[in-house]
Amino acid sequence: MIFVEKGLLVNNMNLSISSDAMNSRVSWCRIISSDEEELSTNRHKHMIHELHYVYEGELQFEFDGNILGCCSGEYIFIPAGNIHSIKDNASFTQKLVLGFDIISNNDTISNTFNNAQVPIAKGETQTFHELAKALKHKFSSRDLMTSVSMACIVHTLLLETVDSLAENSVSKAKQLRESEDCQRIDKILSFVNENAFNNITVTDVANALNLSVRQTSRICKRLFACTINQLIVQVRLKQICLLLTNSKYSIAEIAEVANFANPYSFSRYFSHYAGVTPSAYRKNYEIHN
Repeated sequence: MIFVEKGLLVNNMNLSISSDAMNSRVSWCRIISSDEEELSTNRHKHMIHELHYVYEGELQFEFDGNILGCCSGEYIFIPAGNIHSIKDNASFTQKLVLGFDIISNNDTISNTFNNAQVPIAKGETQTFHELAKALKHKFSSRDLMTSVSMACIVHTLLLETVDSLAENSVSKAKQLRESEDCQRIDKILSFVNENAFNNITVTDVANALNLSVRQTSRICKRLFACTINQLIVQVRLKQICLLLTNSKYSIAEIAEVANFANPYSFSRYFSHYAGVTPSAYRKNYEIHN
């Protein structure tokens, strides 16, 4: 389910912005402290990317048994769909958290954010530090131009993040191109994307790869860090969300396109995995755009 952190978002501020490089759609932007609210969370996931930056203190992020620490001056990028929990053991912790989507024709930017599969923790650059500091100042001032200036700062902060993370993604992309894993990823994603609404099974994916179910399951777990069924659900939800954000389709029409028996079963399915109804998701998208 989608988990929205406690507390209030920045009211009446649209922090989404477009540039020649990319379109950043920011759903939430918060600076919160442990003396104001509990920073530890239970396991949850988001359908958009998240970026956590620690101003002071230390946080631990758990992903399927793997622990990533993030202390003062460090940040962690969590790709959409990653189940995680947060533990705050410091006496005082303050952090910035961004929830966002990225649309870009630039391969480096798109690959860095949208093709990432696992969370990455990094130390801040000097530029990142100055931007995060400026954002913190804007949060406290809230002048008439705060919304515009904060949007520019957040956008630039995300571009600065690309420079830091791209080194990882370029290296991984090169390794993938030099192995048959790249071909397997293409085959799996192509088949699942083309048949997401056809109620495909693990066996269908295995047959498409000419492998056994056991081999296919093992490969999927290694390449995507999830089961085949989880991958199918993720792809299916992503395609449904794209249809929901296109207002020319009614909920009933989307249910039919997605191959559900009726709108009720479609709404129940979507609510189970997304944590909100299709109508609520569409309304939330319209509000933020």
